[in-house]
Amino acid sequence: MAKIIKSFDIDLNSLPASGETRAFTVQGDNGAIFSLEIRNEDGYYYNFSTKTFAATKSRLENKKVNHNGYSGSIAFPKITDNDQYDIYLWAGTAWDTKHVDRSLVRFSDGSVDINSSTGSSSAVIQKVIYQYTDTTITLSAIAPEAARTTTNFSSMSVTTDTIIAGRNTNITSIPFEITVTSAATKAFEIKRQPTSQDVTVSTTAIIGDAVILHGEDIWAGTVRSTDTVDGAVSSATKIVMDNNVASKMKVGDRVTGTGIAASSVITVVALNPDGDNVKEFSVSSAVSVSDGVTLTFTPPHYYRYNVAAASSLHKLTRGMILVDPDSLDAVVPRATIGPYKETTTITTKKLNDDGTMNENERVITTLDVPAIDHLGYRPTIVNGVITKQLGNITFSTQVSNDIDDTNAKTFYGHGTSAINNMHNTEVSFSDLKVELTKPTTTTTSTVSNSTTVGVADREGTVQNVSTISGIGIAPGATNPTVTSATADGAGNWTISVAQTLEDGITLTVENTSRVAVITGNIELLNINDSNFTIYFDVEKFLTAS
Repeated sequence: MAKIIKSFDIDLNSLPASGETRAFTVQGDNGAIFSLEIRNEDGYYYNFSTKTFAATKSRLENKKVNHNGYSGSIAFPKITDNDQYDIYLWAGTAWDTKHVDRSLVRFSDGSVDINSSTGSSSAVIQKVIYQYTDTTITLSAIAPEAARTTTNFSSMSVTTDTIIAGRNTNITSIPFEITVTSAATKAFEIKRQPTSQDVTVSTTAIIGDAVILHGEDIWAGTVRSTDTVDGAVSSATKIVMDNNVASKMKVGDRVTGTGIAASSVITVVALNPDGDNVKEFSVSSAVSVSDGVTLTFTPPHYYRYNVAAASSLHKLTRGMILVDPDSLDAVVPRATIGPYKETTTITTKKLNDDGTMNENERVITTLDVPAIDHLGYRPTIVNGVITKQLGNITFSTQVSNDIDDTNAKTFYGHGTSAINNMHNTEVSFSDLKVELTKPTTTTTSTVSNSTTVGVADREGTVQNVSTISGIGIAPGATNPTVTSATADGAGNWTISVAQTLEDGITLTVENTSRVAVITGNIELLNINDSNFTIYFDVEKFLTAS
């Protein structure tokens, strides 16, 4: 009877750049014979005697399994670039040994997952281990809304902190510090202390075509612009406007206005259709409009879009937020990935024997669209990791089809679960805190019972929020509030209570500052991605003015 090799046990997780010695065990029937060969990506063989890789062919040959199995170890070296180790376990067929029957496991793209599969229908079992250079994890801060439009967080600067670690290693609690500095004429105040739900990671995707849902009103969104007609049009498809049409409309926008029936859906077909008039555009059907009539242009809005073929949604998950710098929808600056559901309520009545009537309401789902739908597309998998996945995205609110273009859009996921989903790394935070670095300045002249105070630098204040303290401010009394507008450089403050102060004394600003310092401790488990950045979304816990 043939002897069976039942299993080959070794840690197949990715190796750190620093290298590692890993134990292995071959389990099987007593007396089973095997050979073990390991090759790296350069075609070098592992020599079990010297414990190094070399060009000379070498392997662990014709070893016997006993009742306790056969155990050994492999010393994987330190690397400076990514490496791959192909492992081949040969059954000694000449000594009546074979592998246990093959049990295949496949990746979602249909390819064989050799590391998860067991046994073999041939004389060899193959496994693979990847080794990667160290991962740099950058801790930073971001104001996502400032990327979309000008806000008081715009032009802030960030001093980051970094952690370097090997793949599949753990980082126990390590302190970090991030410094955020506002623009010169802005300042921060603290809304609340940060939490782990304020951390965010981001990815990008190119949005493709819109996918209209059954019964969806795509014209209920934000108006793009208006403009006036320059010259009457009678039953024609070309219209000349007072301004360049490229700044007023896009192909696909709906056109409404006096002379166009409210029930008609007339859309922009082309801008400057003849190539000789930048103020002319054409529409989908002939219309008649008078000179000077105001036309309104509204882009279609949709809940659902596909991902462009050149892009991928494999890192997108339900709850992530799109912050689109090109969006017209100021009232909905952040669109959340989420399911779309339509329901209807059916009321049934039952007449009881005593003449009373019972009513029962039942909610029926008539349309249920998932947040992420792969549509049966298989992913692309490289080295066991999904690198591309096509499909559809659904938003919880309608989004202008202006996102349908070749520009990659940024999606943000908040909380530690988002970090794990996107970067395959478990993260936890403790002792999170944000503190303001108190600004100081000096008086530039004597102040005599006045609410006007000349200072060398006015930065870091917020009108009616900042207070000042220093020598000469009456002890025990409430510190005066700065009531003048936020400004930078030398000048005068106006304060809430008249003071008498000497020239050159130091004043300290309380409650506000240009500089916020975020601190805490971070723990990372099973780090398993290339370099990535974890941000603190400062719009969650700071106010900028």
